[in-house]
Amino acid sequence: YNSSTIFFYTFFKNIYLKKDFNCNSIVNCISAIEKQLPVKFEKKGVNYLLLPIRKTVRFNVVEKDTNESIASIEYQINQGPVNVLYQKNNVFELKNISPLDFIKISSYFYKTIEITGADLLQTPTLKLVSDQIHLDEIVLNGYLVRGIDSKISDHSIQINTESMGLLAGETDGDIFNLLSYIPGVHSPSGKSGNLNFRGSTYDQNLVQIDDIPIYHSGHFLGAISPYNSSIITNIEVQRNALPAKWGGRVGGLINMTTSNKIPVNNNYQIVLNSVFAGTTVNSKLIEDKLSLSLAARASYPGFTSPKLQAISNLIFQGSRLEPIASDINNSDNFIFEFYDFNAKLNYISFNKKHRITLSFIDIQNNLDTENMGMNPDDETNSRNIELDNWGVTGKWKAFLTEKFTSEVRISKSNFDLLSISEGFVSNSRSRLEEFDNTISDTRIITEFNYEHAPDLNLEAGYTITEHKLVRREVEQENNINSRGEQRATVHSNYLSFQKNWNDKLIINFGFHNNYYLPTGTFYMNPRFKASYALNNSFYFKSSVGTSNQFIQKKFVNDFDDFNIANQQWFLPNREISTLNGSQAMVGGIFNTSKWVVDVELYTKKINNITNRGDNQQGNLSSSGINIFIKRKWNKLETWVSYALSNTQTEFKNNRDAFFDQAHILNLTGILNLNKWKVALSWNYASGMPVIMSNQPNNPNDPPPPNNPNAIFSDRFDALHQLDFSTSYSFYNTAKSVKTVIGLSILNVYNQDNIINIFQNDSMSTFRKASEFAPNLQLNVFF
Repeated sequence: YNSSTIFFYTFFKNIYLKKDFNCNSIVNCISAIEKQLPVKFEKKGVNYLLLPIRKTVRFNVVEKDTNESIASIEYQINQGPVNVLYQKNNVFELKNISPLDFIKISSYFYKTIEITGADLLQTPTLKLVSDQIHLDEIVLNGYLVRGIDSKISDHSIQINTESMGLLAGETDGDIFNLLSYIPGVHSPSGKSGNLNFRGSTYDQNLVQIDDIPIYHSGHFLGAISPYNSSIITNIEVQRNALPAKWGGRVGGLINMTTSNKIPVNNNYQIVLNSVFAGTTVNSKLIEDKLSLSLAARASYPGFTSPKLQAISNLIFQGSRLEPIASDINNSDNFIFEFYDFNAKLNYISFNKKHRITLSFIDIQNNLDTENMGMNPDDETNSRNIELDNWGVTGKWKAFLTEKFTSEVRISKSNFDLLSISEGFVSNSRSRLEEFDNTISDTRIITEFNYEHAPDLNLEAGYTITEHKLVRREVEQENNINSRGEQRATVHSNYLSFQKNWNDKLIINFGFHNNYYLPTGTFYMNPRFKASYALNNSFYFKSSVGTSNQFIQKKFVNDFDDFNIANQQWFLPNREISTLNGSQAMVGGIFNTSKWVVDVELYTKKINNITNRGDNQQGNLSSSGINIFIKRKWNKLETWVSYALSNTQTEFKNNRDAFFDQAHILNLTGILNLNKWKVALSWNYASGMPVIMSNQPNNPNDPPPPNNPNAIFSDRFDALHQLDFSTSYSFYNTAKSVKTVIGLSILNVYNQDNIINIFQNDSMSTFRKASEFAPNLQLNVFF
């Protein structure tokens, strides 16, 4: 009998019969076994099905020293998933427990209990023993949902994608959609990839995967994250001043890493939804020594769906493709496809003191369109866009002593964006515009970490970065055929120390310094972070720091990603200055088993931003407050997130930034019903400033809502939408297969949200956020 085909192996591992066990018929044998073991037999034709006897167990959990009740726990049964359990009528209840189950029960600040189902059935009260956890180790689990945590020591948000819970409007693992739920992070344009970190535009944030920097906002011109969540295991997000080790950007941080572990067993995943299909393989090549992970996703060729049509309408509005945007992938005249691929090789030495990894990523997008005129004499327009961003990182980490570790990493990132726009009249080319922008980024990184004592840690590193930018522009009408090239080497080093005083106060202080070789300029950037524990539930926090950014984009008063000229990157020269940023934050967190309250006040300023229109230098400043309140119920989690802020630009004069939104409110509820999960989220945001374009408007474009004649206000109406998602998980234990079916809907009631006015000569006047966008997804794990 193959026991593993139905139950966890641990169930049968603990079944024993006495050596003198004997019976004279199958009926007597079954009867004798059922008397000795917590199992029962069911006859199915000529076969017998062996089933465990399962019961509902009810118990209390208290602190051993004080005998105080503990309101929530985490439990794991037979190496299955970790789940959260809350009291119901002051009692915890676990259903379908077999006496032979192996159960782990834990709660934060307490040691884990390991107990069998039989013992738990006989134990009405469990007593947890306090566990000593240092302040720098404290992580607030389930800050947003399970898998999204808050780290006290460095104020970062840590996301574990392997255990991440459901979010409203999100079932397809889009990492950027996930990040937009973090207080202080949002996408004012409605595209998940154009994330704004407290006033910092997307290009001012450091975004990298396994030390490979990425120079674009995602698939479909930023509408979909280009990162496969099935191979990414951890995401570190920084909204405030960066720790000393990070540099090169004046905004926030999105640092994604893939797994460095050797899997115990090979595992696979298949994902299918209405936009793309993907597969992931985690393969153990040598036991405890060598593994290979592969993941790939691709959009469907020649296939469209309501979600893809909503994306197409969002990204092509205002362009020549707007009239046919809903026909995406319906014909050979309009094809937009993407592809991404990840691979990682992990090696661990026999003594586990050395680890070597090799990571690779390739991201591609291809647009091929031809827009025919209505009459023979009309111009036929064609547009071709090719985006390719690939990168590779080799890493060696050595555990030299128990206190001293070192790392050496070499990374290469290559980004190429090619755009060709042509017009034809009577088979003769009437217009040609070609743009090609290539970025080559090579880095050598060395880092050292020394734990002098449990309460004192020292860290240092040195990085040499070589940037190479090549731009080529062709414009037939104006006889433009130019090529430009920029090169720059940046030497960076950092030194930081972290000190813990009696698990009450923890301080991280350091410097990140840069030497920009083309100008011979040295930049020193101090960084400071502090956290103070008033008690086990309340923490104060603060941070302050400065930073520089060399490779950058010029500032544009619009969200026009389809205008490829807006995607150019530059290096400091006589026209472009180095960006200088500074930011500070003070706040506090209150956390109990049922409540999380997080408040942060911040201020930020970025100097030397360059206006693309006239190359004028200016500043961007932002200040505000983020408030996050979460309440955990038995099977329901609810939260409210509110941001009050003001972001201004200063060129010739001060004015609110084109993406400024004074109020942003999010109300979310998530219901966990065993295998069912349901989430609803309502988002509200102030309207953005009305900035009139110098280009003539389309007279046929309708006026904004509630303003039948003209725009009388200096801001558009507020934006709001409802997002929904649900998922159902079920297991085929006979084949060790887990299946998750999910449905997500963005903008459920299809609210018509106006964002801003197009700043170019567009077919329409008003840019709008995403319309109703449903998506159905199937994930299979085996």
